Amino acid sequence: MAENEGLGPLPPIFDVPNPRRPAPLDTDTPHIARVYDFLLGGKDHFRADRAAAELLLRANPYLRDSCREQRDFLRRAVRYLAGQGVRQFVDIGTGLPTAPSTHEIARAVEPAARVAYVDNDPIVLAHARVLLADGGPGTAFVEGDLREPEALLRDPVLTELIDLQEPVAMVVTGLLHYLPDHEQPAKHLRTLMDACALGSCLVLTHGATDLAVELSRATTAAFRQSAIPCQARDRDEVLELLADLEPVEPGVVPMVAWRPDGTVTRAMRERQIAYGAVARKG
Repeated sequence: MAENEGLGPLPPIFDVPNPRRPAPLDTDTPHIARVYDFLLGGKDHFRADRAAAELLLRANPYLRDSCREQRDFLRRAVRYLAGQGVRQFVDIGTGLPTAPSTHEIARAVEPAARVAYVDNDPIVLAHARVLLADGGPGTAFVEGDLREPEALLRDPVLTELIDLQEPVAMVVTGLLHYLPDHEQPAKHLRTLMDACALGSCLVLTHGATDLAVELSRATTAAFRQSAIPCQARDRDEVLELLADLEPVEPGVVPMVAWRPDGTVTRAMRERQIAYGAVARKG
C-alpha cells in the first residue's frame, strides 16, 4: 500500500487533553489501531506503524498469536453472551474492523442482536462504515471515547439503538492497558456499568504483568519505545477494574484459557501476556 493511499493517519488517542480536537495529518507517528491491523495481516497501515510492529515483534515474537487470541476470546465471549440471551452489544474502541465482526458473531447465535461500534477517531469510524456496511439496521457507529462515558451514554446514535434499561454487553478489548492510571479507567468503566440494567456484562482483555513476566515486560517496553503508552496490570488490578461485577466462570484468566474451544497447550499458556474476563452486573 502506497504511503499516501488508503486510510488516513489517526491522531494519538491517549494522553490527549481533548480527544475530539482535529489533528494534523501525521503518518510519522504509529497508531495502535494500524499497528494491530498490520499484526493481523491487514492493509491499512503506514511506515511508522510497520516500524512499531517490527519493534514489537522483536520484543515478542508471539505477538501476532496474541492478537489472534484476543480476537478468538472476543468471539467466544460474544457467542457465550448471545447464547445467554444478551441481545445488545457496545464494542468500545473497536479500531479497524477484523472479521468476524462483533455483529456477525452475535447474530450467528441471536439474529436480532444489535451492536453499536464506538471509536474516538472519525477516520476509523469512516473506514468501519465502509467495511461493515453489511451490518444492516441493527448496527450503529458512534464517535465516542471510553474516557468520556457520560457523553457516550447520552449520544443519540447510541441511545436510539441500545436500550440501557435492558441487559447490554459492554465490550472493551485491547484498550485498557493503553490507559495509564491517571486516565482513570476504573472510574470510566464503573460509570458505564452503573448506567446499565441488571444482567448486563462487561467483556474485557488486559495486558498482564504477572503472566509470562519477561515477555510482558519486553512487550510493554517496546510499546513505550514506539511512543504508544502502555500500562499492563496484574490480576488483582484487573479484578479492581471489575469492581462489584461478578466474574463469569472461569473468572479472570489468561485469554486463551477463557472457555476455550479446543486444547490449550503448555506452550500457549507460557506465552500468554493478557487476561480475559466476562463479568456480570447482578
